[in-house]
Amino acid sequence: MPVKPNLTQNKSVLSLFTLVRLYDSTVFRMVFPFLPALARGLGVPVETVAVAVSARSVPGLIGPPLGAIADMHGRKKALVWALIIFGFSMALVGFFPTYATFFIGMIISGGAIVIIDSSIHAYLGDKIPYIQRGKAMASVELGWSLAFVIGIPLVGWGMEHYGWSSPFIWLGVLGILLGGLVGLILPNQSRITGNWDELRFGLRQIIGKTPLLGLVLALLMTFGNQVISIVFGIWMENSFDLKVGQLGVASTVIGFAGIVGVGCAILFTDRLGKRKAVGLGIAVNSVICLVLPMVHSQLGFALATLFIFYLSFEFTITSLLPLMTTLSLQARGFFMAATQAALSLGDALGALVGPSLVQRGLVVNAACTLVINLCGLFILAAFIRPLNIDMPISDSLEKRNEPMEGDIPS
Repeated sequence: MPVKPNLTQNKSVLSLFTLVRLYDSTVFRMVFPFLPALARGLGVPVETVAVAVSARSVPGLIGPPLGAIADMHGRKKALVWALIIFGFSMALVGFFPTYATFFIGMIISGGAIVIIDSSIHAYLGDKIPYIQRGKAMASVELGWSLAFVIGIPLVGWGMEHYGWSSPFIWLGVLGILLGGLVGLILPNQSRITGNWDELRFGLRQIIGKTPLLGLVLALLMTFGNQVISIVFGIWMENSFDLKVGQLGVASTVIGFAGIVGVGCAILFTDRLGKRKAVGLGIAVNSVICLVLPMVHSQLGFALATLFIFYLSFEFTITSLLPLMTTLSLQARGFFMAATQAALSLGDALGALVGPSLVQRGLVVNAACTLVINLCGLFILAAFIRPLNIDMPISDSLEKRNEPMEGDIPS
């Protein structure tokens, strides 16, 4: 029999995970707007700080083995220790504000974020029925969007009033407290695989066509988005003669679009079905790619078009995450970390390709993103199917059937 949805029973866990995502997203994103302030505080050039920030991405690119920690030792234990270590790395920078500690803190935080996010996604994949998993994961991902609205302003206030290193101290304390809170609230859960033989069996599942193409789809989504994102400031400045402050205002439009996109995922992803929601998001994003190069003369129209572009992207990515939780069951933590790695690699590729294309006009960037989107849409339609199993996957890996709200053709 299908398992009844238990989203209501997990409200406290979802609220806790949203808070955790708000925390780690604030730490991840705070370095970008405050890069000059960090450079001045550390007494090094901005480029040197950027090296440390770039080094933070390395654990994300090689993150799947870190995600396997949640498979071997349980989601709760992995999440608790990752948050505590994360907190200590931030506190280290706050109490010993040197470039060396900052560099070390960036590396540790990058690895911790991989474990935290993959553990959260794997836990939700284990405990939330697929029919409601879109709403659950979108609710948690709201923390990512709220970082720009709540977390970043608080960091800026702390830097302005108490010095550049002060936010690292309270972020460190908060990480440790969150680790303790997760330990108190999150139900105990035994290991998912339990030994290396079972984990190796789970890893062999990932080599299958559908999981690998799922990772390719994730890569393409961020690749296409970044091809435009990396150059939108250049385009806005050249087309509308915007100054730095005005570009900052334009960026708030993007932040708000992310929040609305997650809100749309909360409302519609489960109702539509995950595959249909992802397909709809890609289709809308592709249409906007056709429109974007035509709005270079009207600022309001351009901002509205960018708003829909980023809303559709956020809706697509947020709808994709619950779909990805079904593509590998026994090594779900590993696979969700691999998904993060694919998303990071797509960002990196887009950052490399985008600036070279914009020299010929935004129309080339938009055309490139359109082609990438269409490739992703083909992969989704032809190859990606969620496995017909119910969650939770019990600690003995028992599999049960569940309703798939139209994701699998009858």
